[in-house]
Amino acid sequence: MIRILTDSSSGLTLNDAKKIGVEMVHMPINFDGTEYIDGKDLNHEEFYKKLVESKNPPKTSAINQATFEEIFEDVKKKGEEMVVLLISSGLSVTNDQAMQAKDAVGYDKIYIINSLATVATLIALVMEAVRMRDSKMKGADIAKELNVLVPKAKLFAYVDTLKYLRAGGRISATSAVVGGLLNVKPIIILTEGKLVNENKCVGAAKAKQYLLTKFKEYKNIDFSKPVYFGHAHTHKECENLKAAAKQIHNFIDGGTWYISATVGTHTGPGAVLIAFFEK
Repeated sequence: MIRILTDSSSGLTLNDAKKIGVEMVHMPINFDGTEYIDGKDLNHEEFYKKLVESKNPPKTSAINQATFEEIFEDVKKKGEEMVVLLISSGLSVTNDQAMQAKDAVGYDKIYIINSLATVATLIALVMEAVRMRDSKMKGADIAKELNVLVPKAKLFAYVDTLKYLRAGGRISATSAVVGGLLNVKPIIILTEGKLVNENKCVGAAKAKQYLLTKFKEYKNIDFSKPVYFGHAHTHKECENLKAAAKQIHNFIDGGTWYISATVGTHTGPGAVLIAFFEK
């Protein structure tokens, strides 16, 4: 039996994971001294409500080695295989904790892929792993194929507010104030496992158009695989973006997903994204 493990930074809910036969570990989130477990104690809607209401930004933590050891020991005991897809090592030490747990357990049929991904790109990779598992591929072969796909997973997004980037130390207070006055919307891309600022637009309409233009002009999208969309508690805006994207390209709809608390802590509400694979 091949088991697949991911984490809550993907944005998958427990029900989502159950439907596709995937196991999940959950990121801790701390609001003003009270710890919650993402996806268990706090769903997406509750997280964004607390994020807006909280005076101080929440803090997120990596999943510890002991959590992974417990799961991996069970896999070893049952003689099963496990494919592990977690948040990018460029964004969290969670992947490192899993690697240390594998070494401690000493079982070579656990395949940990450094996804270099998060949110919708991580979901995209998980869905590919599920497809391969369901087609009866072996764990080692799934891992090999996923390692080929990892650098092909692309994401671009715009952030609606600078408040949370400033609170997390991603930009200076001065930049946040000036940018807020000018209604600046940063354009974020995923590159080498990190979310980085590619550009900025004035106003949400121009930011949305920027994403659509990138989607139109991108020369190497693999339309044999689904295109995924994500949002930070702005489902309607994301659906509008998807509808506009469908006017540009005919694609398989990979769904509309929440931006998880792990990433939403830094983007704040209002962000939207497009994710896909290159050929």
